[in-house]
Amino acid sequence: MNNHAKKLIFLVLLSIALLAAGCAGKKKVEDMEKTQKDILARLSAVEKSQKEIMKMFRRGKRRVDYNRVYKIPVGNSAVRGNPDAPVTIVEFSDFQCPYCAGLQPTLKKVLTAYPDDVRLVYKDFPLSRLHNQAENAARAARAAGEQGKYWEMHDLIFENNNKLSDDMFRELAERLNLDIARFMADYRSRRYDKQIQEDINLGRSIGVTGTPTLFINGKRMRSRSFNDFRAAIEAELKKQQKNQGPPVP
Repeated sequence: MNNHAKKLIFLVLLSIALLAAGCAGKKKVEDMEKTQKDILARLSAVEKSQKEIMKMFRRGKRRVDYNRVYKIPVGNSAVRGNPDAPVTIVEFSDFQCPYCAGLQPTLKKVLTAYPDDVRLVYKDFPLSRLHNQAENAARAARAAGEQGKYWEMHDLIFENNNKLSDDMFRELAERLNLDIARFMADYRSRRYDKQIQEDINLGRSIGVTGTPTLFINGKRMRSRSFNDFRAAIEAELKKQQKNQGPPVP
């Protein structure tokens, strides 16, 4: 909504208020004016939100080079599967994103199918403007990781990702038999904020704009069904076998 439209709405509302002024009294007119200002403030907030959504949409529409291979460091990220696996899946994800939650069974199926050949690296990419508990969830998972239960907390958060809150994180920690005092202290300390921001910055530097975004050995995936993963993994394994050459007799 542009400024002209907002001014027009304001004038219409003001005219209504003035017409009512003769019988409404001064206080009622003041109340009407306050209501008008509230409406305009809400319209402005809606306009701002629309602009932010459009910016995100335009960023997401940028051309993606699916053939480019990026160097993506593991850094401080959690790793699931064989740590020395020849194929690495890097997942930029948001704990409160329903699409990320829906992807988890597929990723588990991939790791089960390739226990020796694939490892999963989880990178935090909370979309905080859309999901107000996404960063807190990332902190909760890392706090559980201090007690060796990162992936257990990761799974529970995704299973409950539509009802996340401080109380829910505490409840999940209790279900994992964590030291609750230690967990809550770590969770509330903000000690993980720098690490989470590093993941976000890394993602942005390689073109990540939404979640989930996945890379296999540095190459961005187009689709993410189990068959898509299997095809990409098999291609990587064949490539590596070819590069190694025949065994020395």
